[in-house]
Amino acid sequence: METNFKYIASSRSTEELIERVENRQKYLPETIEASVAELQYRKHEFTDEELKVIGEDIQAQRENASIVTSQLGFFNKEYKNVIIEDPDAPLLYSRIAIYSFSFLFGAPFGSIMMAMNLAKLGKSKESLWAILFGIGFTTLQYIVISHINTGSTSSLQVFCGFIAAYCLDLFFWKNYIGYSTFYRKRPIWVPLIIALVFVSLILAAIILGPKQ
Repeated sequence: METNFKYIASSRSTEELIERVENRQKYLPETIEASVAELQYRKHEFTDEELKVIGEDIQAQRENASIVTSQLGFFNKEYKNVIIEDPDAPLLYSRIAIYSFSFLFGAPFGSIMMAMNLAKLGKSKESLWAILFGIGFTTLQYIVISHINTGSTSSLQVFCGFIAAYCLDLFFWKNYIGYSTFYRKRPIWVPLIIALVFVSLILAAIILGPKQ
């Protein structure tokens, strides 16, 4: 369901609309366009130069969003081009958050976070596929690792985490959310606490378990 920006703008005060126009880098292009249109409807005057600058800024914001690719890394910050503060934008776990959780804690955590994002966008079918991916990937990972005769499988688990993170980003975010989609960054404290508790329980079971 698409947001009716014109209706939302009409429900805001003139001060709120002006604030959005003046701080337009924090808001959706559609929010700014609707705010300008509503202000003009309320007889607020913009000079031709002001309208030109606003239009150029909106265009630049969209162009910056269009260059976002699948690359994620310490030296590549282009994914931040689509992270804004607009309350009208969807609240999603960021790409880097899902990538990091998948890499550090495994496919189940990343797939659940991705599923929550998709559900937030009304994509219930795709959300289910994300959950199934996490279950299937984890099952396959367990089978593969259990059949490898090596003293340590930590490096393989790290590699699997990287593959899971890459698949979630490339197949789910790219196809069902879109790299150029603007969104607000959702706090990660809840999944982080759950992940740390989960890891702590596993470590406690290993340390306190019966010795062979």
